[in-house]
Amino acid sequence: MTNNGSDSADYHRAIDVSIPSNLDNIRVILFEPQGPLNIGAVARSVKGMGLSQLYLVNPKPFLDCRETWYMSHGATDLIRNCHIVECLDTALKGIQFLVGTTHRRRKEKLARPKTARDAAKEIARFSQDQQVAILFGREDFGLSTEHVSRCHLTASIPMAVKNPSLNLAQAVQIFVYEIFLESLDNKIEPVGLQNTNMDEIERFYQRLLTLVERVGVKPRNGDWKYLMRSVRRVFSRTGLENRDIGTLDLIFSSAHRYIDRLEKLQSDQDSS
Repeated sequence: MTNNGSDSADYHRAIDVSIPSNLDNIRVILFEPQGPLNIGAVARSVKGMGLSQLYLVNPKPFLDCRETWYMSHGATDLIRNCHIVECLDTALKGIQFLVGTTHRRRKEKLARPKTARDAAKEIARFSQDQQVAILFGREDFGLSTEHVSRCHLTASIPMAVKNPSLNLAQAVQIFVYEIFLESLDNKIEPVGLQNTNMDEIERFYQRLLTLVERVGVKPRNGDWKYLMRSVRRVFSRTGLENRDIGTLDLIFSSAHRYIDRLEKLQSDQDSS
C-alpha cells in the first residue's frame, strides 16, 4: 500500500534513529533575517534535524505573514516558541562555543573557515556538555567581520562553483544535517575544557581594552576595532576557561595598581 504522508500506526521513517541528547544544547541564531519564507523554512529544517532552539536577532516582521506558517509546515511550534531578540549579545547569553558561518574569504587575517562537515564534528563534541550556537548572517550581506571575529570557529559549505551561493534556508539545512549525523555517533568524547560564557568573554575584552588604553597602546592607524579583532583571534584559538580569565584579571588588576602608584607619584611631584 502506498503511504500518502498522513499519520498512521504502521507508518515509519525509512531509517529510524533516536534523537541525540546533545542537540538540546545547540542554538541556531539568525542575525537580522529578512524574509518570512526563509524563517519558516529554517524552522522546518531545524526541527527536522532534532534541534529545538531558534533565535532571531532583529528580524523583519514574519509572525503575521502567511508564508512563514506555510513554509514551517510541521514545525509551527518552533515558530511560536522561537526567541526574538533585539541584539546579538542577548542571543549569545549563556553560549560557550560559537560557530559563525560564511560564504566568502575575509581579506582580514581571520582564521580559515572549516567545512560544514568538519565544523559539525567540533559542534558535536562541544555540545556534549556545553552550550553551543551556530550563527547565520543576513541573506544579502551574511555576517560582518566584527561578528566573525567573535566566533571560536568559522565554517563554510564547499561548492563546485564560485556563484551563486546557497540561500539562508538551504545553508541552515546543510549545517544542521551534518550536525545531526555527527551527533548520532555514541562514542563522542566531550572536549574537556569548559569555555567561559560569551557574555563574560565580552566583559573580559572590555577590561582588557581599558587596560591597553591606560598603558598608552596605540593601534595601527588608530583602529581599535582592528586591534581587538587580533586580540579576539588569539584567544578564540583555544578558548578561555573561567580560571584563565581569573589569571588574566589578576595580571590586569596588578597592572592597574602599578599605574595608580605611578600616577600618584607624578601628581605628588607636580604639586611639590
